[in-house]
Amino acid sequence: MGIRSTVGACRSGARIMGKRLPQIFFVLSTLSLVLLIAAIWQATRPSWKTYQRHYFQLEAVGEPNAVTKAAVLATPPEIHQILLPGLHRVDRCTTCHLGVDDPTMKNAPEPFRYHAGLGPHVASKFGCTICHGGQGLATDVKDAHGNVPFWNDPLLSPEYVRASCGRCHKEGDVPGVPELTEGRRLFETEGCRGCHKLNGVGGSIGPDLTEEGASHRSPEWLEQHFLNPSKVSAGSAMPNFQFTREQARSLTYYMLSLTSADMGSYYSSVRLIPSPAYGRELFVQKDCIVCHSIGGVGSKTGPDLLDVTKRHSLEWLDEQLVNPQLVYPGSTMPEYDLDTNSRKALVSFLATATPQDAEAIMAPHKNVITPEDAAIAAGKQNFARFGCAGCHGTELQGGLANPNAQGGQVPSLLHLSDDYTKDEVIAVIRDGRQPPLDNVHGPTPPLYMPSWKSVLSNEDIHEIVEFLWSKQQKAKDSW
Repeated sequence: MGIRSTVGACRSGARIMGKRLPQIFFVLSTLSLVLLIAAIWQATRPSWKTYQRHYFQLEAVGEPNAVTKAAVLATPPEIHQILLPGLHRVDRCTTCHLGVDDPTMKNAPEPFRYHAGLGPHVASKFGCTICHGGQGLATDVKDAHGNVPFWNDPLLSPEYVRASCGRCHKEGDVPGVPELTEGRRLFETEGCRGCHKLNGVGGSIGPDLTEEGASHRSPEWLEQHFLNPSKVSAGSAMPNFQFTREQARSLTYYMLSLTSADMGSYYSSVRLIPSPAYGRELFVQKDCIVCHSIGGVGSKTGPDLLDVTKRHSLEWLDEQLVNPQLVYPGSTMPEYDLDTNSRKALVSFLATATPQDAEAIMAPHKNVITPEDAAIAAGKQNFARFGCAGCHGTELQGGLANPNAQGGQVPSLLHLSDDYTKDEVIAVIRDGRQPPLDNVHGPTPPLYMPSWKSVLSNEDIHEIVEFLWSKQQKAKDSW
């Protein structure tokens, strides 16, 4: 009896379901049709079309001519696309940001506002993403601004967007962006090259920073890293340099500018070529006067540079700055990390340099520069240029924490000559050295002396040692 009841109930349920199937199918078909219509409607009314209609309405406001006003309002929406083969990108940002190059839109709301301060950087030639970041091909607001998965180049915040100027203008000061100049100065003077390579020059303890601006680290991460390295990168070997927030911000600007993006010929041609004034700054910065004279004023170690551009071609001088040993075998001139435009600036200064320029540059050097003084000055420059001060201190005082190294810190170099000969120090610089351990069973100290023989010439190393010996302080005799 129970089985018959169950079978009967199943048959009854099947009959009911059979009657309802057409209804269910109708409901699902209707829902599918609604979704399809909604998708078609959404596809025909994307957000960028809405923005364009608002822009046309904004343009039409106040238009006295009725025919012109009607024509503006009837403008068909379309995607605006800027092809930038020289920058290897396509930008559609002006599909929504329609007023970027229209001064009459200077008071318009975003995204229609005029972009002031562009100067020669017109959108039709440079696009937008080269400076601002974001996803140029996208036309949806969120996607275009790069705030989506698998797109690692979101818009830079307004605070840091000016850092992009340094991606093209790599030499000299960038007007309106003092943070870049200060960031570069801090990088060179605080010894960052002692641990980091930049354009092939520097140590190997930390990561290569040549393309740090393309690493997709956020400005906030970089700034916090400079303020407290171990806070954002556990176990970081980078010491806490106690940078102020302003210094950390300037260094962040500089890091964001470091890319090796390939630029087309047009963009290379319109880049700012530094002036002779910048070349003079480089001449002073590189202490060229400690080896060279101009019209007899200066050191006699190297050739007199008066009218040097009349004695040698520009190509010869440029190659001399890149590879002095190749041009003049046996030359004691170091290889300088100068890019093409910096070398042009230096040569342009030499084309106009006078003995009066040399006298002004020599003013801080009250005494006659001897060959020994020249070697010490060059060593001091190398000590700063290759980042030695990053670990050893600008005054050789040491003191940076180095866990599990004997003494727990980088030792002072002020009494180096008490324990080592010059040849022994030369060998350490050339071949590198691990610090002696405080506990042989403990971890390896994060800071160590890397090998510099592939970066520094023998002349560079000898000059650094001469500088170190000039700073030695003999320990006082004790009873």
